[in-house]
Amino acid sequence: MQLFITVFFFIYFCSIFFYFLGLFKKQKTNHENHSINVSVIVCVRNGENSIINLLNNLKFQKHNGILEFIIVDDDSTDKTSAKIKNFIQSDNRFKYLNTKGYDSDLKHKKKALSMGISYAKFSMLMFTDVDCSFGEKWVSSVANNFYNNDYIIGFSNIKPNNSFVSHFQSIDFKMLMFATLGSTLNGYPMACSGQNQAYKKSLYESINGFNDIKNILQGDDSIFLQLCIRKNKINVSFSEDSESYVTAKVHGSWKEFILQRIRWSGDANIMWKYNYIFYIIIVSTFITNLSIPFLLAFYFIFNKYLYYTLLLISIKFILEFLLYLKGSKRFNKKINLNSFLIWFLLQPFYIIFVGCFSFFNNRFLWRGRIIS
Repeated sequence: MQLFITVFFFIYFCSIFFYFLGLFKKQKTNHENHSINVSVIVCVRNGENSIINLLNNLKFQKHNGILEFIIVDDDSTDKTSAKIKNFIQSDNRFKYLNTKGYDSDLKHKKKALSMGISYAKFSMLMFTDVDCSFGEKWVSSVANNFYNNDYIIGFSNIKPNNSFVSHFQSIDFKMLMFATLGSTLNGYPMACSGQNQAYKKSLYESINGFNDIKNILQGDDSIFLQLCIRKNKINVSFSEDSESYVTAKVHGSWKEFILQRIRWSGDANIMWKYNYIFYIIIVSTFITNLSIPFLLAFYFIFNKYLYYTLLLISIKFILEFLLYLKGSKRFNKKINLNSFLIWFLLQPFYIIFVGCFSFFNNRFLWRGRIIS
């Protein structure tokens, strides 16, 4: 047992150190390309509470190239459709689509994305979500990365409020982004988020869109990225300019936050089909966090492995804290030691819970419908 745990701890520690080392590398300077024409695609499902904020963020973008904003309504049952139609009457850059009449064997978000991409006029595509906010130079900042790059990974951020869960969510999201940047700078991009990403339409078409992943629940970001890398020799860039950052939704409850993470982690269970090394890292992350409460319980019951357990926890803390420090400095984010300590203490139980329930992610409701 001790050997088994040690092996997976070692793999996990190596992955954290790999991300950490990547954060010391510099990206090649991106050439200014403000005149590029861009199609921004946003899929919406029952987003009446946040759609106007998103549309305003898009409307006031400052960009020298031509823009079009394609809003794809994924058959909403609330007032989303009426709000979009009313807003876009005065701006012909906006295009409203509804998946209800779209003939496709894709499901849910991938179906909506596919529809939006098919209507896009321009070769450069950008994506975000209805619950996200961003500055007026978001498009221009991300578009600068298209020079000599095929796929752009964007930074997503959470601004915590006074709630306990928001501080945990903020640190957790930062750690994901830091790991993503580190792996990308090391030439081995592993993940991305549909909240802030961009790629060339020709890349999407070259791999036959989402058809190879049409039967999986989500897959429109990290798995799609891995599919693109596997099928094509592409250049992937991470947009580090602060103007390109997106602020994502802060969840008001643990239930809402956990359900989101369960949906996300469903893709991790099949990552072995697309990136075996990344899958091994995912498994090692789960087993590492599962082992901590297991070893502590083993000590209290059998009075064994105390020093071994403390050693593993100490190394884990040091490496994760170093990643947090370096990542925060790289993105010019404030360091919150108390929030990090809370995240570190709760992380094992959070990872165990989300990982176990990820196998049942198709049984949960998402925006008013079953997500299977």
